[in-house]
Amino acid sequence: MPLQLSVRSEHTALAVSADYRLASGIWPAPIKELATNEILFHVGDSREFLYRVERGSICIYEPRLNRNHAVIDFAFPGDLVGLGFLKTQTCTARAMVETRVTSFPIASTDSLVAGDPKAEAKLTQAIEKEFELHKAALVGAGRDNPLERVAALLVALSQINKQEGRDPNILAQPWHCGAVADQLELNIDELARLLLDLEDLGLIEACSLPASTQGLRIKDHDRLEVIADRKHFGDGDAIDEARRIPLP
Repeated sequence: MPLQLSVRSEHTALAVSADYRLASGIWPAPIKELATNEILFHVGDSREFLYRVERGSICIYEPRLNRNHAVIDFAFPGDLVGLGFLKTQTCTARAMVETRVTSFPIASTDSLVAGDPKAEAKLTQAIEKEFELHKAALVGAGRDNPLERVAALLVALSQINKQEGRDPNILAQPWHCGAVADQLELNIDELARLLLDLEDLGLIEACSLPASTQGLRIKDHDRLEVIADRKHFGDGDAIDEARRIPLP
């Protein structure tokens, strides 16, 4: 009987994956089997796939010194693992028991979370958390580049807008007030100067919104993401590098 149950479970998981392919048009990679305590991905691994738990459970955590872990979340059947907007993983995922996951290309994230409030909320949380981690890492490593921080904030806010059903190209934050500047550890004049630098590069532009609100429009996501991901130069070099990025 146990063997029959195991075979039935495996066939069910495969059928679910097949049904999902037919319904969504997304073709997952082969199902991955994880032993108890096996690592699905480590901090720093390239984020190439998104994983859906089919059976078992996964602990998602941040490794700390002295082998301690800061647990972030647990994933169970139906949950997605590996959500975020950075190109590398910012946490580690380990199977708590024997676990089966289905792998999907990271480019299919939007299709996978659409219409699933729980997945959409988790993606929003992951994006917000990764922006804070990205910002803290820059400061902690001595690469505190204000232009990079501003670009990273714009990219993160755009991703949040997209997941919450708003236009990802329009950012309605009050850019000329102290709240945004404080978040970036800048004063208002510094933030205004950096936004002008990005505007001069053709990456953003000011736009008018309802109720006479002043917002920003992102004109070139790809080049903005390049600046947000830079780690080894100062402000002047960042601008020079950005100017050399070919226009579409």
